[in-house]
Amino acid sequence: MKAYNFLILLAATLVSSCEKVIPVKLDQGTSQLTVDAFLDDKPGTQKIRLTMTGAYFDNVPNPAVTGATVKLTDNQGHSYNFVDNSNTGDYSWTPSSGDTLFRLFNSYTLSVIYAGEQFQATSIAYPAPPVDSVTYEPIKSASGTISKTAFRAAFYAHDIKGMANFYWIKSYRNGVFYSKPGDMNLSQDGSFGDGTDGFEFIFPIRMGVTPQGDSLVMNDSVTVNLYAINPETYFYLNEVVQQTTNGGLFATPPSNVSTNIKNVTTGSTTKPVGWFNIGQVSTGGVRVK
Repeated sequence: MKAYNFLILLAATLVSSCEKVIPVKLDQGTSQLTVDAFLDDKPGTQKIRLTMTGAYFDNVPNPAVTGATVKLTDNQGHSYNFVDNSNTGDYSWTPSSGDTLFRLFNSYTLSVIYAGEQFQATSIAYPAPPVDSVTYEPIKSASGTISKTAFRAAFYAHDIKGMANFYWIKSYRNGVFYSKPGDMNLSQDGSFGDGTDGFEFIFPIRMGVTPQGDSLVMNDSVTVNLYAINPETYFYLNEVVQQTTNGGLFATPPSNVSTNIKNVTTGSTTKPVGWFNIGQVSTGGVRVK
């Protein structure tokens, strides 16, 4: 027994003596323009966020981009200027009474001019079906026990029939967005892929408005925003999920996530990042009582 204890002590000593802090020095790389432009048909102010990428280990928000010229145009000749009045990198456009920038199936081009270079992206405005209802139910354990204090929510809607549709279902608990990458709820035609059309959104997507491991309690409110996205945005967001939840024994090497923001400046090699999408959104909600 003494010999056994000695071996354990020796092993622990060897392990601890091998511990060494190795500083990791990463190439800082070139800071890139980042465009966050998800626009919709909601009344009120629309915003586009411009920043510059930061260093990998920086624990501060990305630096805001000010002084840029940001314009949105569509294929019908409408034009909208987004202005950063507060110098915070948030470029906004506010409609006048009865005005809107959103017109179904129009093609929109976003143009950003910054530091002498021009960046562009395009998106088509697709429709979203109405949210028929948002409900909740008590959580049932594996043994069949029904909770009296913990609930989960679900939404009901029908996919738009006759065309391929892509959706981002964004849910909020008491006004706070479920923002973790693993909480992202994406759908093609109300399901997880091609093959359905015009049917009710399937069970896992309906119930996905309450992420796994979370539950609601009395007086919690749940809001569901059903966003229409284009096919490119659907695959882009899936890439984001894969890269940000990539871990464990079978993790794959990380890779750059796509962007639809292009540098159209002749001869320039500057590469931006980010995404532009415009789509209709429908909303529903419920309070647990």
